[in-house]
Parts: sequence; C-alpha cells; structure tokens
Amino acid sequence: MALPFFNACKEEFPDATILVICKSWVVPIFENHQLIDGIISFQKKDLNGFRSTANSGRSLNALDLDKFYLLSDSYRAAYLAKKSQTTHRIGFPGQGRSRLLTEIIPRPKMKMHRSLQYLYLLNGFHRGMKPGNHGIELQDEEKQWAKQELAEIGLTNPIALFPFSVASSRSIPQLKVLEMLEKTSEPILVLGGKGDRTKAEILVEASVNKNIYTVAGHYGLRDSMALISQCKGAVSTDSGLGHISANLGVPTVSLFGAGDSGSTGPIGPYTKIINENVHCSPCLKNKCHNRNEPLLCLNEILPDLPWKVLSELKA
Repeated sequence: MALPFFNACKEEFPDATILVICKSWVVPIFENHQLIDGIISFQKKDLNGFRSTANSGRSLNALDLDKFYLLSDSYRAAYLAKKSQTTHRIGFPGQGRSRLLTEIIPRPKMKMHRSLQYLYLLNGFHRGMKPGNHGIELQDEEKQWAKQELAEIGLTNPIALFPFSVASSRSIPQLKVLEMLEKTSEPILVLGGKGDRTKAEILVEASVNKNIYTVAGHYGLRDSMALISQCKGAVSTDSGLGHISANLGVPTVSLFGAGDSGSTGPIGPYTKIINENVHCSPCLKNKCHNRNEPLLCLNEILPDLPWKVLSELKA
C-alpha cells in the first residue's frame, strides 16, 4: 500500500534521492525498485524501547535528510524521525506525537483507501496508481529460479493459496479451506510464513485435492514473491501475500471479513474482493468477538465462490 507513495514522491521531487526506512522483514518489497535509491532497515531489537529507538534515530543523522515522511501512524516512528534531526518531519497527528512533527497534515475527512491517504502527505497530492507506475520489481533471474522450482515440485500453472494471517480473525478457518479445496481440481501452491508451516502441512494432508503442495515457511519473502509471480492466479485471505500477488499483476481474489476492504484491500490491475458484509463486519478486531457465530464473516462465503470469481478475472 506504500508503493504508490514512492511513485508520487518521484513525480513531486524528480531530482530527489529517495530512501526507504523500514523494518527488516519488509525490505524485500522495496528491493530493486527503480525509484528507490536506498533502503535502511532496522531489526526488532533496534526499535525495542525508547533508548534503542533513540539510538537508531541518531544513526540516521549522518544522512542529513531534508524531509522525513511518516507513513506509519505510530509514536515510535515519529520519535525515530525526531532523533534523526531531519528538518522537515511530516505526518498525520495521533498517538500524542504531534509535538514530534514539524508539519502536521490533517487526515482527509472522506473515507478512502490507505494508499491514497499516504499521498495526502505530499501537499494534498492524491492521485492513485495508474498504468506505468512502478510496483514490486522482480529480476529476470528471480523469475527463472521460480519457474525451475515449480517444475521440480511438479506443479504447472498453479493457483497460489494464502489462507493464513497474523490475525486469527482474518485467517480462513481450516474446515472452510478444506471445503474450498473440494470444489477445485486446479493445482494449488500454499504459501505462508514460518508460523504457518505446520497448519499448511495438515491442510495438504487432509485435502481431497491431491494436486496441492505447500512451501509455507520454506522460503524467505523474496523467493516467495518470485514463486507467486509464476502462478496463474491467487486466492487469499486479508494478508500481506494477497497484497503482493495483486501488486505483481497476478489475478487475485481476496476474502475479507474482519478487515475493511475499502481502506486496506489489495490494489492491482486484476483484483476482486469477496466480502459477505455480515451483521458484525467489519469489526476491525484481530480476534473474533462473535461468540455465537465464530468467524461468520468468512464461514458465510460459499466454498466454490472464490474459484468462480477467479476464473472470471483475466490478466
């Protein structure tokens, strides 16, 4: 969701050197991007507490930054910027951090996608993604590696499946996933993080569709992105991998429940949201609070619907 900001930033400041300051685990998103001149990343320990965050901020002093745009709403991000001694620190108010900023940008009053909100930090610049904008950029050798890897696995033109999320309210229930897999004979490649590895293995073992393979937890994010790029489609829960596949131009169907798809849905040329809009959604909670009908928002989705919608999306 941050990538359109860099396109707009380059349009606003065509001669500027653009650096990304981010947590280490998201670095692969920005690697090889044509408009990004450098990436500075911090490990979790580097931002754990005021002292570590202050030291990390001071480490940025030597860069002599002119403008520090805060896409994150956190107090920690603003504190990091303050300690960097950047002259112009620009961000939205909230979390008591206004005193750490030099330019406070009022949030737009109308509801809009988060990617468009970020653009408001650029003097009200609020154009969205358009053809030709740069998104995630993979090198040819990365794509070739992914093709060979899929060939070794024995999958041809698979559909990527991302049923897991860091929030339990956004993870598709295992029984629902199994019901979905009963409705397709397509080759399926399951992806996820290290914490999803066991769940994915159980899913593959229990599935009646035996043309399914899991690489969840087997690869880092950059390799996973390359594998996704070689899939003919993707079915995802509300997760980062769904955003990645959409940005790569892979036809992507995203199942939304707890999250607000109007604010944080994936953006890309071939995307479709399935949202049943049940009485308790979007709740925006990380854990389902519907005790009588747990995860109703996801369980209400008909198991054949994601495949039907995906078949209608054309890349």
